[in-house]
This record gives sequence, C-alpha cells and structure tokens, in this order.
Amino acid sequence: MQYSSKDYEFLGRKVAQGHYVERSTFAMALLVALLLGALLGRYVFPDTSSVVAVEEQKRPIGQQPTSSPAAGGQNLAVAIKQHEDQVAREPNNAEAWEHLGNLYYDSGAPEKAISAYDKTLEIRPGNTSVLVDRGVMYREIKAYDKALESFRAALDINPKHEHALFNSGVVLHFDLKRTEEALQAWRKLVEINPNAKAPSGELVSKLIQEIS
Repeated sequence: MQYSSKDYEFLGRKVAQGHYVERSTFAMALLVALLLGALLGRYVFPDTSSVVAVEEQKRPIGQQPTSSPAAGGQNLAVAIKQHEDQVAREPNNAEAWEHLGNLYYDSGAPEKAISAYDKTLEIRPGNTSVLVDRGVMYREIKAYDKALESFRAALDINPKHEHALFNSGVVLHFDLKRTEEALQAWRKLVEINPNAKAPSGELVSKLIQEIS
C-alpha cells in the first residue's frame, strides 16, 4: 500500500492533536508512526497496553476536552499550573509528577517532560509507561542514545513491551541508521503480536518486509 504526502500530513495532525492513541490503550499504528518519524521528523507514540483503536487521548487530572485549539491551549496551561502547584505541595507524589510529565509531553515541552518523568522514576522506579514516554521525549530533543536507554530500561522490565520495541526500532533506523538492529526489534515485535496492524489494516509484518 502506498501512502501520499497528504496521508502523512493528515495522520501527523491527528497525532499532534491527541486523537491518535490513548495512553492506557494500544492502538497498533506502527508503520504510520515509523513513516511519520521519517517524513515529518517527529512522532508521538506514548506507552499503551492493549490492542484497541480510539479517538481521544486520555487526559490527566485537570485537563478537560475542548472545542477549539485556543481553548485547548488555555485548558492545558491551566492543567499544567494545577499540577505544578500540586507537586510543589506534594513532592513525593509520583502520580502527580507523571501527570505533569504527560501534560508537558502534550504541550510540546520535552525537556520539562523529561524532568518530570525523571522525578516520577526516582519516587517509583520501574514504571514502563513513564520510561517509554521519556524515551519519546528524548528523541524530540535528538538525544537518541538516551532515548534508546529509556526504551531498553522498559524492555529490561518487560522484554515483550511492544511500544518499547517499536520505538527502539524507529530510533535505530531513522535516527542512528542502524537498520539491521531496528529490524531485529520490529521482528521481535511481530513475533509477540503477529497480527499487529497499521491503521490502514495492513499487517506490520508485511510492511516490515517492504523496508527490509
């Protein structure tokens, strides 16, 4: 299946608007994320856990649905301020730090997101969702080795972590040009989930073959 530039642009907007996946679910949009990483220079592939397509991203406490981009920005800013105040009052509240990291993630502030995720992991080590999201943020600032370290830390805890495997491949292939290592990660992913599909419905195994 061939994708046009308009397809990539449309999917990129959907991702950026938070309409692609929910943090607590797994929308197996693998090839699109891969292609967006190559053609748009950016992808958002937060940690998730079950195969289900959704239309709305999970919102941390305080962040409400909005009807316009302007309102969305205002509500996001309010939610960030609420969570910044909360972690100032409760510096050992791992959940509050994680939510704050997610809000920074969604607002396009990768350095702040990384700091919040680091704090989360100091308080509650071993959170694979945070490790994967932190890895995505490291990729945003082009700290590719750090991104890989974060994904691999998640894989040390759960060797079958699907997003950690896929995102490792994205960094290895597109950013570090280590395609064979990337393919190893993606092939392991397909071994774990042979029915993994892109949003188009095409099997990831077939799409990987086209890249090999």
